[in-house]
Amino acid sequence: MNSNFGAFLKEKRQEKDLTQKQLAKLLYVSESAISKWEKNVAHPDISLLPKLSKILGVSEHELITASVDEQMRTEKRQAKKWRTLSFTWSLFFYISYALALIPCFICNLAIDKTLSWFWIVLCSLILSFTFTNLPKLIKKYKLIFIPLSQFLALTLLLGVIALYSNGKWFWIAVLSIFLGILMIFAPIYISKYSLFNKIKKYNDFVSIAICFIFLNILLVVIENYTINEYSIGGWYFSLALPISLSFYLFLNLLLSVKFLKLNKLLNAGIILFLIDLLYLIPPFIKVKNPSMQSELNDMNIFNANFSRWIGSTIEQNVHLIIFLTTLLLSIVFLFFGLIKHYKRTYKS
Repeated sequence: MNSNFGAFLKEKRQEKDLTQKQLAKLLYVSESAISKWEKNVAHPDISLLPKLSKILGVSEHELITASVDEQMRTEKRQAKKWRTLSFTWSLFFYISYALALIPCFICNLAIDKTLSWFWIVLCSLILSFTFTNLPKLIKKYKLIFIPLSQFLALTLLLGVIALYSNGKWFWIAVLSIFLGILMIFAPIYISKYSLFNKIKKYNDFVSIAICFIFLNILLVVIENYTINEYSIGGWYFSLALPISLSFYLFLNLLLSVKFLKLNKLLNAGIILFLIDLLYLIPPFIKVKNPSMQSELNDMNIFNANFSRWIGSTIEQNVHLIIFLTTLLLSIVFLFFGLIKHYKRTYKS
């Protein structure tokens, strides 16, 4: 017990407007015991500390050290303020949801004599709930359950809207959202959870492969939709699959560079050079769609003419400038990367 305990005890007792007799009565000890404590002749039994600290409004640590722990008190105040703010936040949304839901329920019944668009409002509020209140309620595995709950709530909302509007686009919308979630969370899950330890080294390749598979499922669904609605089809195998497969292989080629065990300058130079090669592809692609063929022609750097800045030539000139700039950067990176590589080889 700190040598200043007696003075500290007396100070806190007086702050609470308690006499020695009153404090003794609360602790079920004699008044002389309190007097001895304050004179540092004796100290209270350790079993009395919790009750004594509660009466005096200090922590047991402060009582033992005979000093006010300002940092701890500040942290407690901030924690209490945060809990109050968090509770107010949650309560605000609960009340807001109720105020939005009840009038919509009454109006839908009163006007349409049935519940129709009310279900859209309800599902919208459920989706909002997954962003505002649900994260507080989920204590474990938030990275899994929060995105999953948000996806399911959004799927429910889209399903209700599709039923209400007789929309046949439901699966396109759901798969598009699911693909977006996969692109964000697949790499995170693979790197974070021990379940995927065996493939963590190839996280990039696996993530891209998963996204490639679901992208093509989405494209097949879109083609089926365009066939049924607009009698337009046949573009998946002739156009979408070759393009998506080309980009898939190209991305894997870029990612493979990191396995070459070269320095960063060489890696950057190789990647920039590979990206530059993409500009050599458009001139050799011919498609039946006029608008798409026009866009491909705009990327044809071989038709660039810096003496002419009109119409499509502007875009061709810009693409040629980008091509030459990227090519120059790749040459610079490769040059200095090779110098660094040979210096290291020579030293070893």
